[in-house]
Amino acid sequence: MRYNRRKWNNILILSIIFFIVILNLPTLIKTYLIPPDQQASTHLFRPDYTVKAVYSSNWALEKKASQWSLEPRLAISAEELFHRWSQIQGTIVDSDTYNALVSRLPAPESVEVWYQQQEEPQRITLYQLPQFWLFKNWRGDWIAVSVDKDYLFPKKND
Repeated sequence: MRYNRRKWNNILILSIIFFIVILNLPTLIKTYLIPPDQQASTHLFRPDYTVKAVYSSNWALEKKASQWSLEPRLAISAEELFHRWSQIQGTIVDSDTYNALVSRLPAPESVEVWYQQQEEPQRITLYQLPQFWLFKNWRGDWIAVSVDKDYLFPKKND
């Protein structure tokens, strides 16, 4: 079977189109055929619940009559401190990285977050490392956050 030049051109064009489709097939399958799985949340607090109190060993932050109150008084307002904690997002740390860090982790600290929709608090375990903080978020994932200690635990107001 002998093909003329026009048929070879058509075969070549169709082959190139087929090759491009094959290269884009994984993206097309992900986009159109597989439903997007829920993104792993990097939020520290549970975003779909309403926070009513946050307690650390240094301070207590409570919502009373739609106003945040803070004991003891710190260098920032109660609203600002709540905003800082509620907006924490980080990078998820995989289990291999966490296992490599375990031997170097200092003593853990703990913060309790009480939600209106739950009877038990969310207990956040956190570690302060030289370059970042390591938090266990509401989904049980370890997240790394780079912030200054005074951002999360401000000094007392003198």
